[in-house]
Amino acid sequence: MKDELDPWALGATFGIVLALFAVFIGVSARFGYGVEWVELLSSVYLGFSKDAVGILVGCLWAFVDGVIVGALVAFLYNFFSGKMQK
Repeated sequence: MKDELDPWALGATFGIVLALFAVFIGVSARFGYGVEWVELLSSVYLGFSKDAVGILVGCLWAFVDGVIVGALVAFLYNFFSGKMQK
């Protein structure tokens, strides 16, 4: 029996972690820390800023981004682990 990663589970995990990271960065920028990170991430996550609506928008973008990346990582892991066992 070969071990496989569940793309949806790993995607959801990545999504939650990235969303929490975006919230943390956005809230900390309100206190003057990590403002440069908000500027950097706002170039990728449209609408992300340090105000409440911007943090929510960034959180949603980060979640979607994390789901896609996590699912892709799981898919590639499953693909290459299957190829290596043959």
